[in-house]
Amino acid sequence: MESEDIVRQYNEMVSELHPENPLGIAQTRNVTFVVTDSCNLQCKYCYETHKGKRFMSLDTAKRIVDYLFEMYDEDDPNGFINKNTTALVLEFIGGEPLLAADLIYDTCDYFWRKAIERKHIWAEYFRISITSNGVCYFDPSVQRFLERFGSRLSFSVTVDGDKEMHDSCRVHADGSGSWEEANKALLDYTERFDRYLGTKVTISPENLPHFHKTVQYFAERGYTEINANPIYEHEWTVEEAKEYYRQLKQIADYMLDDDKHIYETNIFQEFSFRPQSEHELSTYCGGSGQMLSFDVDGKAYPCIRYMEMSLNGEQKPVVIGDCFNGIYKEHEHQRLRDEMASIDRRTMSDDECFYCSIGTGCGCCTAWCYQKYGTMNKRDKNICWMHRARSLANVYYWNKLYRMTGEEKRFKMFLPMEQALQIVDIKEYEELQRLSL
Repeated sequence: MESEDIVRQYNEMVSELHPENPLGIAQTRNVTFVVTDSCNLQCKYCYETHKGKRFMSLDTAKRIVDYLFEMYDEDDPNGFINKNTTALVLEFIGGEPLLAADLIYDTCDYFWRKAIERKHIWAEYFRISITSNGVCYFDPSVQRFLERFGSRLSFSVTVDGDKEMHDSCRVHADGSGSWEEANKALLDYTERFDRYLGTKVTISPENLPHFHKTVQYFAERGYTEINANPIYEHEWTVEEAKEYYRQLKQIADYMLDDDKHIYETNIFQEFSFRPQSEHELSTYCGGSGQMLSFDVDGKAYPCIRYMEMSLNGEQKPVVIGDCFNGIYKEHEHQRLRDEMASIDRRTMSDDECFYCSIGTGCGCCTAWCYQKYGTMNKRDKNICWMHRARSLANVYYWNKLYRMTGEEKRFKMFLPMEQALQIVDIKEYEELQRLSL
């Protein structure tokens, strides 16, 4: 599960338990610790293109924890954390985070003990979030951590589908695949901790031809949530969009024929792929001031995507302070905060994007925009053709489903004909039109 999903779900739970907190004030905050920039895999689609061999020290990790409590005590109404922050998600990322399992253990132990000693609300309301490649899952240090913090943990092992799809991208330095290790780790964790099964698949040019297999693979193994997104960094072509549509249509047929539409997925979204209201200005990206990340040295960033290991020298890292002196204390950091706060869908979009006929549901990474253009305030269009292909697949899926279930409503096709016909032929287009009537 993605960290933003964990925050959303945990925030909903805390809101129910603490209704006295004013509506609209964030109760749950996600804080990311980059415990190492080292990794034991070389995944082809990874945006962390400038990894190293560094590890966070325990002293730095403890100082970050101390600073989180200091922010709470300062109770700055505009601060990232204040008295309204009734819950925390401590997210540990790499590289591969489980390479630093002992550090994660000691950091969580320090945080929990400190919260208990202070009789702080976080002693009860905190979660730990880790996503791993599973390679070192069975190491004693990892098992020690799971035994101690398993009840507090939102943990996932990245599996991209069956062996062919997974090993097309997620490889060791010698080029060998990692599916066997990841799958073994995932099976052990879900069996021992009885967790719900969900996954997020990253779609890249390498694994796109295998994509339709992924839903069947996960559905047959009892997964209840299956999400997938194309990478932002690749400039997707019309030819790749044609293949994406073919893959999505096969997924739709599988879900409909086997009655798998009960599964949650972002592949088919009933209320997306239509024009957005001019009043809908959210960028749907937390990387412009709604998140907080610390690197191995304790420097603070709006998101790990703004660190050197991600930017790879193409842009200057976006530092907003550190755990020793605080965040947004210096003039330049305050300027960055104000700049990020001013960004919305209108400011970063040209007219083509802002008035897009299928704009609803189209994602954006402000940090990738910064890496490519040198500014967070300019929306990139690399995924346009993939979004268009997905909009057509949604017309196919939802209207087939509505007809199967006897519903009278229809999923309207908003994509202009001239763009649709670059992805599907006229016969397919006319069939989509017929389904939507």
